[in-house]
Amino acid sequence: MKLIKSYYITRCDKKYGPYAYFKEKSLGRVYSDKEIRALDSFIEVVKRGGYEVIYVLFSGGRDSLVTLHLTWRIGRALNLCVEAVHVDTTVSTPGNIDYVRAICNKLDVSLIVVRPMHDFFKLVERWGFPTATRRWCCYHLKIEPLKRYFMECIKRGYKGLIVDGIRADESPRRYNFPRFGFHRHFKLPCYHPIFDWTKQDVVYYIKQHSLLDNPLYRILPRATECWCTALKTPKQFIILKRHWPELFKKFVEAEARLRTGGSALFKNGRRIYLKDL
Repeated sequence: MKLIKSYYITRCDKKYGPYAYFKEKSLGRVYSDKEIRALDSFIEVVKRGGYEVIYVLFSGGRDSLVTLHLTWRIGRALNLCVEAVHVDTTVSTPGNIDYVRAICNKLDVSLIVVRPMHDFFKLVERWGFPTATRRWCCYHLKIEPLKRYFMECIKRGYKGLIVDGIRADESPRRYNFPRFGFHRHFKLPCYHPIFDWTKQDVVYYIKQHSLLDNPLYRILPRATECWCTALKTPKQFIILKRHWPELFKKFVEAEARLRTGGSALFKNGRRIYLKDL
């Protein structure tokens, strides 16, 4: 169902646009058919569900930036409440939370920052460093604090929709995700507006809309909101050591406190100690 229309505007014999509209409410300039389809599908989901609040999971990465901007545009056109929800994992890259705040201030979007009950290094003392086969970090650092927040929202009686920047081409597992569904942890409907977008689509959108890119991308392949060791490599920790030595030192100290003599990283079944990097 196509709910939005796009028009070109002529001024002084020059053609501008196209600009997208929903019931005479402007959604701003659009630059691709994929962007138009994303806005149209998003509006259809919101109107069909009658949602009052849109919660955007905003990590500070490019995918979530595009999702936040799309939501902001729709929120203005439909007069909806939009909240950006960020998880402070307690081991994010220094500077990431500052970028998250700057974007939300620029868009005038409310920012909610949630945190785990215990910081990463306290949990490492209890359970050891997370590994690829024992990823306790995902639930305790991200899911649990979000779950607590969304339970509060549900108790207040808000009819909310969670949106995020998940894309199908990020992994084979995500390829089979439904675009719209019910989140089993958060007990709210969840929608992925850019599910069928490629990495190139995301970068193009950011450039065309002149969005502020996270400066961490100049150093890292992704704006890491969590330095959990489960899927990290020695090369990434060498970058951490070079650019953010204070955070790297915390990892080395946590590694030294392990009574079992364990290491933060493994490669091909071999222990890799951060102090040796």
